[in-house]
Amino acid sequence: MNIVITGSSKGIGFQLTREFLNHGDKVIISSRNEESINKAIEDLKSEFPKGDVNGIVCDVTNPDNVRTLVDYSLDKLGFIDIWINNAGSTGFEYDKHINVSDTAIKTAVKTNMLGTLFGSREALKIMLKQGKGKIFNLGGYGTNGMASPNLAAYGSTKSSVPQLTKTLVKETKNKKIGIHILLPGMVLTDLLLTNADVEAKKFFNIIAEKPETIARKFVPKMKKIKGTGKKINFNSTVKYFWIFMTAWKRKNRFFDDEGNPVD
Repeated sequence: MNIVITGSSKGIGFQLTREFLNHGDKVIISSRNEESINKAIEDLKSEFPKGDVNGIVCDVTNPDNVRTLVDYSLDKLGFIDIWINNAGSTGFEYDKHINVSDTAIKTAVKTNMLGTLFGSREALKIMLKQGKGKIFNLGGYGTNGMASPNLAAYGSTKSSVPQLTKTLVKETKNKKIGIHILLPGMVLTDLLLTNADVEAKKFFNIIAEKPETIARKFVPKMKKIKGTGKKINFNSTVKYFWIFMTAWKRKNRFFDDEGNPVD
């Protein structure tokens, strides 16, 4: 299959790329930073010498960049089977909303909302011409409508994912296009760890997972999923309940009592 992933030079996007390559798929990665793209491509080609992976700079908040990503992908792949709107940002500030800077709010809103809107629109144009395809929008903290203290802007943007997905499902009715949501839960990425204190890291030990763990579970499901308007959850409600009931077993999984990484 031919895959395009935004924001994929690191974190969960990078790990999804690794897993798709492991399945023999062709992947286009993107990031707003050229150095990050080059490093990611180098690492991926080293691990998968026969893997078909290419990358391009793309700022998802810029519609011209997104259109360039589509053109580049079609030139390299000829056809896009799966498009993943993965690029996201918390604004890199973890604090009460009254203390968050203008820049942080704008960064979160532009990346998460504009990026997903532009990405979905351009991917849909191509898939309607192709006659089929799948789009996956990445959910996150706030997607289920719950409060997101200290991450108000991020949570607000992620709460829009189900609404947008439902709208696109309606707009593509009777088309062979699937519009779905990925719900990875809490993932140990830079987005999560930036400014995280010791208490937060203790909580991460209980509930969070590494990006590669998420990717291994998600990729086979993404390749096989049928229909439209579905959600792929890493954990069910019952699983989360069990996790909290047995939280003592997960102590110091990733961080010790002082918040230092565990090797």
